[in-house]
Amino acid sequence: MSITRKAWVAYRDTLTEKLLNPIAIVGAPGLRSVGKIAVDTLIEQLQPRLYAEIYSYGFPSTYYGPSYLGAPSHAGALTTKDQLIELPSVKVYIADPKSGSGAVDNKLVLICGYQAYDPLNQHMVVDRVTDVLKELGVKRVFSLGAQVIESGITCCATDTKVLDEMVQYGITQTHVDRFIGFSGLVAALAMMKGLEGVCLFSSTTQNVEDPEYPDPGAAQELVVRVAEILGFQIDTADFERPRGYDRAFREEQNPEEIEKARARERKRYSEDLNGYV
Repeated sequence: MSITRKAWVAYRDTLTEKLLNPIAIVGAPGLRSVGKIAVDTLIEQLQPRLYAEIYSYGFPSTYYGPSYLGAPSHAGALTTKDQLIELPSVKVYIADPKSGSGAVDNKLVLICGYQAYDPLNQHMVVDRVTDVLKELGVKRVFSLGAQVIESGITCCATDTKVLDEMVQYGITQTHVDRFIGFSGLVAALAMMKGLEGVCLFSSTTQNVEDPEYPDPGAAQELVVRVAEILGFQIDTADFERPRGYDRAFREEQNPEEIEKARARERKRYSEDLNGYV
């Protein structure tokens, strides 16, 4: 018997007017949860409205290992903080950010991603997500993640024009050649549909025991840089202990140990899929 794999969109709100040049920001579970923390923080502070949810047969409720590496998993429901049950989903929000002098010209489309358990389902989900972005009139997508090879904020993009633009903000081009999981795939498939994509990576350190162990400091650097690029205000005071994570942030290694760890990662990078997600 064949199995139909499916992803579908449930709209939670309607648009009363066309969005003016909206910019999408994407984050999902991944290396040290950096992209997820960044987008979760934007959602918490900007208080956007929920526009749509994308569901999939490929979304398990539990992973037994790093979700972005297709770890063993089980289907089921999630429980909210109010003890309500819901299906796992990708959530699409629309926000009205503010600058120091008033509203920012661009509305933000915030994507709170979820990792499907295999490449086929991942592609099907992201295909639906990028369709929604195109419907909303999004022209550029910022996909947020982390890497352990290089220091600072680095990037890759869908064309050289965008790379040159990022240099103006002190963001250097990465020399790492992969971005595993949901967020990287959004930028790549968005390009196939005529959208610009830029992937921003914050430097983090490896946690072998728990690769998704939160690194709020790396997430904060990403949020600050994105806010600078797009010209909106954000409060970074809560990054020390972000809401939604029940484990306290572990103190990082000292600089010498961090650099030694990066050197080891660079040496084995060609065979290490945990380096860039």
